[in-house]
Amino acid sequence: MVNSTLDFDTNILVKAIHAATWILNLQTGELSINERWAEMVGYTLEELQPVSILTWNSLAHPEDVERSKEEFQRLHRGEISRYHLEIRMKHKMGHWVYLLDSGQIVEYDKDRMPLIAMGVHLDITESKILQLKLEARERLLSQIMENTKDIIYKMDLKGNLTFLSNAWEGLLGYSLEESIGTSVESYIHPEDKKLLLEFLTKVQYSKDHESLSDYRFRRADGTYCVFETNASPILENGEITGIAGVARDISIFIKKQQEIEFLSYRDQLTKLFNRHYLEKVRDEVKAEKNHPLGIITMDMNDLKLVNDTYGHDEGDRLLVKVSDIFRHVFPADSLIFRMGGDEFMVVLPLIDEEILKQMKERLEELLDEYGKEAYPVTIALGYFISHDPQEDLFDALKKADAYMYEDKRTYKSRKCRKSS
Repeated sequence: MVNSTLDFDTNILVKAIHAATWILNLQTGELSINERWAEMVGYTLEELQPVSILTWNSLAHPEDVERSKEEFQRLHRGEISRYHLEIRMKHKMGHWVYLLDSGQIVEYDKDRMPLIAMGVHLDITESKILQLKLEARERLLSQIMENTKDIIYKMDLKGNLTFLSNAWEGLLGYSLEESIGTSVESYIHPEDKKLLLEFLTKVQYSKDHESLSDYRFRRADGTYCVFETNASPILENGEITGIAGVARDISIFIKKQQEIEFLSYRDQLTKLFNRHYLEKVRDEVKAEKNHPLGIITMDMNDLKLVNDTYGHDEGDRLLVKVSDIFRHVFPADSLIFRMGGDEFMVVLPLIDEEILKQMKERLEELLDEYGKEAYPVTIALGYFISHDPQEDLFDALKKADAYMYEDKRTYKSRKCRKSS
């Protein structure tokens, strides 16, 4: 066994830093260790006797044994004067203990062959496990940022982008290299810039996260997509130095919402607005800016006869054709409704009676032309022009209905006279 050459002061230092010491005879393989060395791996010094280099090899992780041998070779060749390695040693309870192993050759023979090496082990398990957890967390965060479909971003207080996740390139088509350092404002739809700048200002003065929805980003190909974002201020030493957040492309959700809304407010056969939509916009329609407001109500004549004679499929085709004629006759800013069955309604803002009469005549002409191809197609029509924004829309509708019913009675009376 090699005797310890540590003097009194060095022993005090070793105890003070709670270090494990080792002295290795490189010729015989004998290893001298202290109680702390054994304690680090869960044993008493007596349990490990007799101690040799084989004891160390049996406890150390196989990978670390090889690394340690390589370091000793470098010491022997004079490439380094001492070595420092992080090693793993198997604890008596079965888990790995992380140690910082430092050592050097302290004695050579007359031929400069190494005789004695000595060093210390410091237990770094606690800090190493914390490091490994942090590294694992960083890897996880890195994987999330690399693979998430949402854009993770950071920007300075001027709105210049300082960090972007890979989703930026995937969703918008710009490379990360060309985008870092540019202003986020340069990618926003002109109509949404004010909205975004107000949001960023709000975040800078907030202590919590803020959210913004329905603003548009310009893709590299010039098209736009709709985004929503959540953002929070970045605090450093108590001061706000930037903004960090997550932005999500919600274009597909907006499209689905529009599709749902379309189905909810449109008649499935004719694609005209339905009664539900009329209820939704009734207050908006009667606004003063739309007056004088024209209301037209229409009822197809003899639809039942068409259904009975030619079948309901033909009746449906007729309803679709008549709806197309309505779209052709009435201006783009009008609202055309199928109220149910063979009943229709048109709302025309800023209309006068002369123009409305011209529309009625044009409608009758087109229906007459279509009727010559198959069978007569006529409608009963009534209209009313409201000049009072306070008048309820459905009251105006009733007045138009009254004229429409009168027109229908006239049609039926004329039809009876022809058949008699």
